[in-house]
Amino acid sequence: MAAAAPAGLALAGPTAVVLAAAGDVRELLTRTELDRAGALRSAGDRDDFLAAHALVRLCAGRLLGRPAQGLTVVQSCGSCDRPHGRPRLVEAPATGISLAHTRGWVAAAAAPGVVGVDVETLDGHPLDRRVAEAVCSEEELAAVRADEDPQRAFLRQWVRKESLVKVGAAALDAAAGLDIPVYGQQPPRWRGWRLLDWGGERAVGCVAARVEMRLRLLG
Repeated sequence: MAAAAPAGLALAGPTAVVLAAAGDVRELLTRTELDRAGALRSAGDRDDFLAAHALVRLCAGRLLGRPAQGLTVVQSCGSCDRPHGRPRLVEAPATGISLAHTRGWVAAAAAPGVVGVDVETLDGHPLDRRVAEAVCSEEELAAVRADEDPQRAFLRQWVRKESLVKVGAAALDAAAGLDIPVYGQQPPRWRGWRLLDWGGERAVGCVAARVEMRLRLLG
């Protein structure tokens, strides 16, 4: 009997719920991460940052069967000494991780190989047509404009594109040229990448990976 293909895991939820589940983030995060959070002016932004960096450890820990406290997350772009760029696990470099945060919501993913995740909150604001035109193809724009909730439809496409950017499959400045499937109309795949979408009343998100992904929403 063939062994089951490895699967990845994604977790997402409100910032407050994640922070409550994570406990004392000072026991999880590195000094560099705590300093980066402390440099943010807004208390909400600090909480979102801390929650996302804690959640990616909880996510990877569950996938690997290891305690989150024993996992170190570092970031590097490879071109400078600043702590930014794709995150990775020091203790499990073959396991891909990704994290995202927006106002009041965070998401994280872990998988065998490269993975990318994005999340956006639904704030009730109307669609910014200039932004949509800058990042959507004509087919996407037509679908967004025809939707009963254009802003939500746009964000559905945006999180897909951002997740693909994070796995290195596309560039953000060429987002309008990405011929990705329109949400709800075509299978959630793009050139060998699987796209796992989710959404509710408060947020939408997407994970891009080569493998099947399991999702758990917190809160």
